[in-house]
Amino acid sequence: MTAAATHTTLLYDGDRHYASATGRFLREGLEAGHRTLVMAPPSRVEAIRRELGRDADEVAVVDDAVAYGPQWNAYRVVLDFVAAAPGVRSRVVAEQPLATRTPVELVDYRRLESAANLVFADHPVDLLCPYDAGLPDHLVDIALDAHDGVLGDGCVAPNARFRDPLAVLADLSAVVPPPAGAATLDCSHHSDLSLVRGLVRSRSAGRGLDPGVVADLELAVTEALTNALVHGSAPVLVHVYDEDRTWVWHVQDGGGLPVSPLAGLLPPAEPTDHGYGLWLARQLVAAVDVGSDDSGTHVRLHVRV
Repeated sequence: MTAAATHTTLLYDGDRHYASATGRFLREGLEAGHRTLVMAPPSRVEAIRRELGRDADEVAVVDDAVAYGPQWNAYRVVLDFVAAAPGVRSRVVAEQPLATRTPVELVDYRRLESAANLVFADHPVDLLCPYDAGLPDHLVDIALDAHDGVLGDGCVAPNARFRDPLAVLADLSAVVPPPAGAATLDCSHHSDLSLVRGLVRSRSAGRGLDPGVVADLELAVTEALTNALVHGSAPVLVHVYDEDRTWVWHVQDGGGLPVSPLAGLLPPAEPTDHGYGLWLARQLVAAVDVGSDDSGTHVRLHVRV
């Protein structure tokens, strides 16, 4: 029987501590015959390589700009890495520079870290997420809320601060209404899909966004709007506005059924599964918020500007 996944954090104090702890974690995996992966900034990767010496050649590396661009792509990188060798356990070091993230991206990263306990629960993988102990408290809180173990002195200690992932996700699913100045369109008919796609392209032209970013946003909005039209109820509205250095495309429908805090967080078994559209949208834009209340179901898609 395959041992359960683990999700551990490391609060490191300086470069030496980081390299020593992550290097030991990876080397122990290599000695046990596990596959190893590092998703981290180049400077961190280089520190790990120096620590491992010749063993570094056995470690797969994905630059954090790729693994976390957008953030939810990190799930796909890890899932693909694990799936490439069925039955073989994997060890993964995953870190990105949180100080560069916008407030809404940090909310989504908190969501990503807590959901990882559910997404990878049945996979043969040990995840280690290092955090600089000198980060502001609200960032260190992400580490302590989302990991049930803390690596220190070569062993993992239980984390008393660990919170139930479903409780964290429920707290983060509160509806944020569109601001009074938002541009709002009624898109209650399937024929409105092509109109909205054209609107994404035309409004993006004035933003100076990369064509690839525009294409991803267009697809994400299409998926969210299609979900609303198929699974929601009228009226279906699209609000467009700016928030926290991001451009928001906010899809709202009349609701009817409560939305699970897990909506779009777990990879669907088939592309036709309900929830695939939200899962895909998370791989395309900077952040996604999903929630429902008496005003309906709300999906907010954020793009950096």
